[in-house]
Amino acid sequence: MAEAMVSVLLEQLASITRKQIEEEVSLVVNVDQEVENLIFHLNAVKAVLQDAEERQVHEANVRNWLHNLEDVSYGINDVLDEWNTEILKHQFEKQEKEAFTKRKDSLQ
Repeated sequence: MAEAMVSVLLEQLASITRKQIEEEVSLVVNVDQEVENLIFHLNAVKAVLQDAEERQVHEANVRNWLHNLEDVSYGINDVLDEWNTEILKHQFEKQEKEAFTKRKDSLQ
């Protein structure tokens, strides 16, 4: 289950990166490098989780570790959702500003 959460997080990171590049939104300096770094580390975590998923059946401490990791991944998911919301908000504000400018120019 934790492996599935990491897969979802990777998909969200890829989606956010695409949106950021498409709209040329610069929310954070060096955001592209940070996203690549996160993807790299999440892929490493995914490999460890594959082993841990099998071991949790026999080892309670691994089961507890996976439960804690699941909680953390929900927190990461929340941050990514907030990030995505800010990108969409920025896109909306940009469109509103462009529409206002066009209306203003057409009245002159």
